[in-house]
Amino acid sequence: MNTTAAQTARQQSTTLTLAILGALGLLALWFIATRALPYANYSPAAYSDYLWPRRWGLIPHILGGLVALTTGLVQLWLGLTNRVAVLHRTLGKVYVSAILVGSAGGYYLSLTIPSQDVAYAAGLFMLSTVWLITTSMAVLSIRRRNLIQHREWMVRSYTVTFAFVTFRIFADALGRWKLASVDDAGTLMAWACWAVPLALVEPLIQWRKIRAR
Repeated sequence: MNTTAAQTARQQSTTLTLAILGALGLLALWFIATRALPYANYSPAAYSDYLWPRRWGLIPHILGGLVALTTGLVQLWLGLTNRVAVLHRTLGKVYVSAILVGSAGGYYLSLTIPSQDVAYAAGLFMLSTVWLITTSMAVLSIRRRNLIQHREWMVRSYTVTFAFVTFRIFADALGRWKLASVDDAGTLMAWACWAVPLALVEPLIQWRKIRAR
């Protein structure tokens, strides 16, 4: 009976994991199609006067983010369903490399934002910093063969990676519902797009450990 209950619990957990990853995948596709692909039109008109002079930071930021966004989703599925093999390790290297590129672009953008947007610039700077920290901890954990810590830090890392999507969803919603101006929504979400999701994910990680004990 205990074995059957355990198998049922694992199946339910796997189903829930796949449902969550599927929903994240759909949101990621929406973001790529509506917000990222327009930048493939490499012209001042597509980038605007604000972004065109800083495109050398924007392009690596977007490309690194998109690679991390897509490979990270596959990595979570492989890791959380215990499909750890050569593909998982290879994609892990791609994921980490993409974050290095994306965060470098993020630092460049944050340091070249006009001084009147210091709060927005600080949010982007900290996003890049937390992105590197969480990913570095995931790498360090797996090098020490600590699989549980590695999974937990990868969940945190991908939460920050998904900030690309989170930012756009809620910045658009704030503007559409007239809860904030475009500038205020951008400043708010520069912080909230990664800090709030991390604050929500952490109790879930800890609750899973409490239940396991």
